[in-house]
Amino acid sequence: MTDNTVDVTFEELEATDVISVDLVPERKGLILKHCEYYVSSRRHGTTVTRRYNEFVQLYDVLYAKYPYRAVCSLPPKRVVVGGGSPLFLQRRCAALQRWLTLVARHPVLAHDADLRTFLCETSLKLDRPKHDEFILAGTQENNPGDMSIDEMQESFMSEQEQLRLAHLGLDRLFKIFEKVEGRCDSERSDIRELGAALNALSAPSVADTARWTRIRESMKAAAELALETSESQLEVTEQEAMEGMLLALDAVGAYRQLCSRLTRGLHAERAAAAAAAPRCAAASALRARHRYALRCAVEEARIARVYALSALEHLPELLRTLGTAHARVAALWADLHTALRHPHSKQAAKD
Repeated sequence: MTDNTVDVTFEELEATDVISVDLVPERKGLILKHCEYYVSSRRHGTTVTRRYNEFVQLYDVLYAKYPYRAVCSLPPKRVVVGGGSPLFLQRRCAALQRWLTLVARHPVLAHDADLRTFLCETSLKLDRPKHDEFILAGTQENNPGDMSIDEMQESFMSEQEQLRLAHLGLDRLFKIFEKVEGRCDSERSDIRELGAALNALSAPSVADTARWTRIRESMKAAAELALETSESQLEVTEQEAMEGMLLALDAVGAYRQLCSRLTRGLHAERAAAAAAAPRCAAASALRARHRYALRCAVEEARIARVYALSALEHLPELLRTLGTAHARVAALWADLHTALRHPHSKQAAKD
């Protein structure tokens, strides 16, 4: 079995573009508002402001124009009242960045004119395409090294099952890491709450004896240590490490959605081609579309594999990041113990 499609690496995809999506700071005095996002593209050197509905416009255009490509679904929309939940806004912003990253790094979609308009033009107006990618590509000549339809069909079935298992495995890993990260976040929250409780207990009283004074000094030292400890940098580091796993899940999930669509569509095309006269133009067009769809499926499987492989290759870094976060929390518990036992050594513990 031969195939002249060139394999792509994650490094090549990553070099295509670097996308960032950031929330525009909210405006005061608005009860119901639309969230806006700063969208930046390193490839084009641009930054534009976009709303969620404009992401939907781009998705609808790409989905219609590229029915045989793995265009993953957008994160769900929700009415944002009074600014919305900060956690929801943060997660949707990150999901939009992953979605646009997958599009902007795709070997085919990256060169789409509508995508360029979305990334570069201040005002956005996208028209629904009249034809899909197959029609726009024109007549496709078969090269001697191309896979046959039967070979592509076999590859499609094999890749579909293998990437289904990869998606399930990645999802399982992510849920485990998410629980591990959640436990670390809970400990940080507990330490901050502990600091607040110790701080309240450390308030001096006129009735204090020498022993009361000593214990209050100890609690005050521990409270200051707990409340002054900033975990923001650690949380950002962990979030960045998890984003690679989420990007792979989005990419492989999009491929699985494509497989579901193609499985239904390919059966219909085969049935229509079989029902038509063997030499008629309609049957030839259906067979050509059938071949084109399978060829795209083979290419999309390779792209999904690239993202899955990259996520697995970064597992050691992710484990190290989570392990470091837990180790620092454990060290903070030890520092709190020292501060309670020896309040005047608090500064040494912080250093």
